Amino acid sequence: MKKPFILTFLYLILFSATSYAQSKESAYDRVMATNTINCAYYVWPPFISKDPNTKELSGLSFDLMTDLADSLSLKLNWSTEVNFDAMFEGYSNGRYDMLCAPLLSTPARARASDFTETFAFLPYYLYARADDKRFDNAYAKANSPDLIYASIDGDMNAILGNEEFPKAKKYSIGQNASQSDPMMAIATGKADIATLEPVAAGNFMKANPGKIRQVSGPPVRTSSVAYSIPIGEERLKAMLNIALRTMIESGKLEKILHKYPEYEAIILRTTKPYEIKK
Repeated sequence: MKKPFILTFLYLILFSATSYAQSKESAYDRVMATNTINCAYYVWPPFISKDPNTKELSGLSFDLMTDLADSLSLKLNWSTEVNFDAMFEGYSNGRYDMLCAPLLSTPARARASDFTETFAFLPYYLYARADDKRFDNAYAKANSPDLIYASIDGDMNAILGNEEFPKAKKYSIGQNASQSDPMMAIATGKADIATLEPVAAGNFMKANPGKIRQVSGPPVRTSSVAYSIPIGEERLKAMLNIALRTMIESGKLEKILHKYPEYEAIILRTTKPYEIKK
């Protein structure tokens, strides 16, 4: 009578151990076993754009990731669209292997994600209504409880609002909002200011001339752009870093940027790690 019980007990232990091992499979192991990177992404033109009719993706980061995957003899599966507040949740259950849309690496995000090496930098500027000149070369005036700061929950402009303009009242917009919503809040008088990257702001100002303006002055902050991967994925990070570094050194990244001339000057490059003396 005891043998069936013991066998059943041993089977349960073996099954549990196997299930645990499978659940702990690394993203790197999945990628190498399937020759495919399962990509999470969010829509952020010009880095990632999504056709509303065909659902096809395009953009600077789409091109960059396609070339990167080709250099590693891998395929891409753009499987999961995410929002800013929940973009790392799929790492815990292996739903995707990395975030294939570029992300600004910050200390707060480093608690939930690791990052590849930086491959570009993106400046954030202060924006206000078109007729509002109070903050020109005087950003300190924007840090006031009399002003309203517009931001999207979980986005970089929300982080900058809390860190650079903590005294300003916050007009928080839900995580599923459009990138243009903080700008529309300023244009309609619901908010006074926001820090924004000039790509999205430039697109909004072209579509809505005379509504908002970039405040005169230097960037509020310039942040590094990288790709997000699960914490602890050192082999995956090493492989992606070599591919990214090769794209920078070979000029492939520069060629991709040339395809987007309206944004080329906005996206700042990393410096070369060497100097050729003449």
